[in-house]
Amino acid sequence: MQENQSSTETKAPMKIYAIGALILVSAVAGVIILNEKTPPPATPIEIVEPKVIPAAEIEVEPTPEPIAEPTKITEEKAVIPEVVATEIIEPEIEPEPEPEPLPKLDESDTLAIDKAKELSWLPTATNHLNNKDLIRNFVTFVDNASRGDLAAKFSPILSPSAKFSINEIEQEMYIDPESYERYTPYVDTINSLNVDMAMNALVFMTPLIDEAYMELGYEQGAFANTLGLALDEMLQAPVIRNPIKVVAPSAMYKYADPQLEGLSDIQKLMLRMGPDNITKLRPKLQQIQGALEQLKDKAQD
Repeated sequence: MQENQSSTETKAPMKIYAIGALILVSAVAGVIILNEKTPPPATPIEIVEPKVIPAAEIEVEPTPEPIAEPTKITEEKAVIPEVVATEIIEPEIEPEPEPEPLPKLDESDTLAIDKAKELSWLPTATNHLNNKDLIRNFVTFVDNASRGDLAAKFSPILSPSAKFSINEIEQEMYIDPESYERYTPYVDTINSLNVDMAMNALVFMTPLIDEAYMELGYEQGAFANTLGLALDEMLQAPVIRNPIKVVAPSAMYKYADPQLEGLSDIQKLMLRMGPDNITKLRPKLQQIQGALEQLKDKAQD
């Protein structure tokens, strides 16, 4: 009995010792675990106040300019169009018509009349022409007119059929104004001329005109200047609107005013046309004169 009690008492202290050892081991293990998980105590940090530097002492480094990236140049290849051979068809050039052949001077009346008909829109334009030896008569008449002379015998224009007439007023004679109207058809014909076509006709017939003028002893090409002088002579005729007094000391009437009687025969012929006809005719004569000057200048170039 005592032995069992002793044994029991002996086991009790052993159990207590085992429990105590277990508690000790657990405590050590807890310390180790806490040491691994818990950071070490923080080291105190010394707080240093920043030193304030005046703005003037601060050196500011310049901001570097951005470096431009080189532009990438794309080299384009020039596109050369493909040349396609094409056949060039040149237009056919019609040959210029050969100039109309000129007849001989002795056979030139038909040509002169035909050309005269082309120059005017009046159907009666050639009714007053002398159809015989037209070019020779024209050249001779103009040659005399350039000096103020009236070569009525060689006039390329027929004389008016109506006669010259006068009015007697208080035993004095004056030209009858109706007498002026004899020349109105001539003036109308000259005013109807196409000046450009007239110059072309003059150029076309120049060989025949030169031949006729050279028969009078002049040099070739001299007629154009003579025609200009004849136009000057006609344009110098005065325009008189008052009644013109005449006298008849013989079979021919003369102007009573010495100044009028002193005019050239061509200018007296212009007076017999009357002031209205002279006024109508002057612009056309000036136009012909200007065209003739241009023609002469072109020939000299």
